[in-house]
Amino acid sequence: MPRLRGQRQWRGGGRGRGHHRGPRPGGPLKHARGWGLALVAVGLLVSAAFLSRFVDGSHQSGQWVPDSTLAVWVIPLAVLCQGLAHVLRAKNAQRLLRVVRPTTWRILFSGLSVGFLFNALLPFRLGELVRAHLIGRQMRISRAVVLFTILFERAVDGLVLALCAVGVGLATRAQAPEAAALMLRLAMGVGAASVAVAVLAWLLFTQNRRMLRAVGAFTALLNDRLKDRTRFVLWSIIYGTHVIFRSARLGRFVVTSMGMWVLYLGSMAALAHGFAPGHGALAILGTAVSAYLAVGVPSGPGFLGTFHYYFSELARGLLGIDGVPLGLSLVSWAVLIGPFSAVGLYFLLQRGREQAADAPVALEPLKNKLHRDSDISREFSHFLDEYFSGQALSHVLSTGELRGDFRMVHTFKGGSNASTLLVWDGEGLRVRKVTLPQHLEKLKAQHDWLESRRHLPHLPRPLRELRTEDYYAFDLEYRKEYVPFFQFIHSEDVERGKQVLDRVLDFVDQHLYEHAERRDEPDMLERYLREKVVAKVNDAAALSPTLAALLAHDTLCINGQHYENMGPALARLRANPRALAELASMRQTPIHGDLTVDNLIVRKEDGDFLVLDPNNENAISDPVVDLGKLCQSLHSGYEFLCQVSRAKVEGAVVEYEESMSSRYAELYLHLQRRFETTLPPEVRRTVLFHEAVHYCRMLTYRARINPSSLPAFFATAVRLFNQFNDQYASETSASPLQGEDPSRKRLA
Repeated sequence: MPRLRGQRQWRGGGRGRGHHRGPRPGGPLKHARGWGLALVAVGLLVSAAFLSRFVDGSHQSGQWVPDSTLAVWVIPLAVLCQGLAHVLRAKNAQRLLRVVRPTTWRILFSGLSVGFLFNALLPFRLGELVRAHLIGRQMRISRAVVLFTILFERAVDGLVLALCAVGVGLATRAQAPEAAALMLRLAMGVGAASVAVAVLAWLLFTQNRRMLRAVGAFTALLNDRLKDRTRFVLWSIIYGTHVIFRSARLGRFVVTSMGMWVLYLGSMAALAHGFAPGHGALAILGTAVSAYLAVGVPSGPGFLGTFHYYFSELARGLLGIDGVPLGLSLVSWAVLIGPFSAVGLYFLLQRGREQAADAPVALEPLKNKLHRDSDISREFSHFLDEYFSGQALSHVLSTGELRGDFRMVHTFKGGSNASTLLVWDGEGLRVRKVTLPQHLEKLKAQHDWLESRRHLPHLPRPLRELRTEDYYAFDLEYRKEYVPFFQFIHSEDVERGKQVLDRVLDFVDQHLYEHAERRDEPDMLERYLREKVVAKVNDAAALSPTLAALLAHDTLCINGQHYENMGPALARLRANPRALAELASMRQTPIHGDLTVDNLIVRKEDGDFLVLDPNNENAISDPVVDLGKLCQSLHSGYEFLCQVSRAKVEGAVVEYEESMSSRYAELYLHLQRRFETTLPPEVRRTVLFHEAVHYCRMLTYRARINPSSLPAFFATAVRLFNQFNDQYASETSASPLQGEDPSRKRLA
């Protein structure tokens, strides 16, 4: 079935492109381990130097609390509470991530431990990035989604801690006003950060259009590969929010978080009680909360100085201590940082001996967008372009994917109001054509056209129709052994391409066209010119100031050659009775309507072909319309023109990169020779006209999807109309249109 137009195709199964095996022993894991250990060693040295300097400076300044003692028995109790709390944290992480891919508690606990180690060594809690990377790599899932779950987890932590801090701060304002004020300020900072993460999660979950368009505009500045990967990562996070929030047991997550924080606060409360046993429960609780407010301030490496500054200020006021509780700071810091960092170091040493399992076949990561067995971002390039530009249909498709209605495996180029997808629907792979309800008439007509001809060879067979409140769609058989005709032309012997082209033309002539007599239809021709040329050009000019400015000129210089502009060219055509008579002579019959190279796929083994995407919305239903479509590809190089990203316009000068393959040129020459034997001269001359009209018809669509390249398509239409007129050059002349303000000229 349909392949991606002008891009690489998807292939299922096997060990071809996209298959990936886990890292080999001694490979990337070994190098990563080496760099990790080197970073740990440097961090430990730097932290030790800061610790030594801190202690020496504290001794010299006399910042030791006189007669302070600490009951030694509370230290193992505090460490035990910390360890149990970390176990619950890893369990909570498993609760969120197992809905993405089943995993073991050990993978999450080891990632948490190593991340904790790097949090102690790196500033600004960068260890969370290390944790996300290690867990994502081990589980072979999106690291961005793992990071999102960590941010969500930390947002819940922040809200719990902020609420506790606000409660303590309000309750102790009278006894310790300075400490309470500092605690409330820190609580506001922690709470604001948590709310910001929650708002971001909500914007992602609701797929906020403004945010997505801003992201789309920014990523459009990147190269294609980086753009696709960045957009796919962001869409994966959105995908992950829906998978996690809809499938994970968030109630149990919250309950476990509450239990985890009871253990965390109990750990620091035990140390505070052992240091100052005569104080009340509120002061002890406040001191425990203070330890986590202080450790939450982004700093490093080791962040002992920052921790001591905030913790001592809070604890001194809450416990009523005259001096600075340096001993309590050191022990609290050691319990918070030391044991679990040692566990992280152990897991870091062990990680180098682990090997990732073989990845599954290529289809699995395409069905589950959060798995990372291979890079699949390029498979969704067209979908992501439309999604981040805010197009409604792409959001409908995204919602269908997130709801589990289907699984997008690959996206193809679609028309202006429809998308073509390769989907997995639980039973197998299907090609699905989708549009919004307000545009279903055209797609419905295409389905009916194919259904009425399902007995014919070389046409795809519809499987079923789907109609919901959000979209209309129908499924087609998927033929993975077929490749795009564009690819076939440029990878096989040119003679095979000519044979396929002849067979395609024989097929449509024998099975689609009816042998009807020609009739003169001057009114139909005039309506065709008015609706498909004049109206389309004017509509595109309304969308593009650049095109509107081009219309003001009588002549254009296109890549160094001078041509009559659209208005004068149409005036010359209308002044040519012979040309009008030949165009008005029509053979009304069913046609394909969109017979481009893009809409042909071929099986390499035997040259069998399928003709895709019929279009019966042509005002003129003459076989010459199909021939004009073929020439749109082989003569004017539509598929190559679509690769032009920008056309340069200066006044009446239009410049853009023109490229055409020698294979296209050979096939066009072959097509012309066929026309000489199968078409009378008066019909053969009209092919250029219909080729030009096809470019006019697509101008509004091009103006919407890439206004920067629009002048190239308009210039191609102008050149084709000039070439059509040149066939009758000795018979007519016409002056340019007069009587209009050049700055506001429109086609008449």
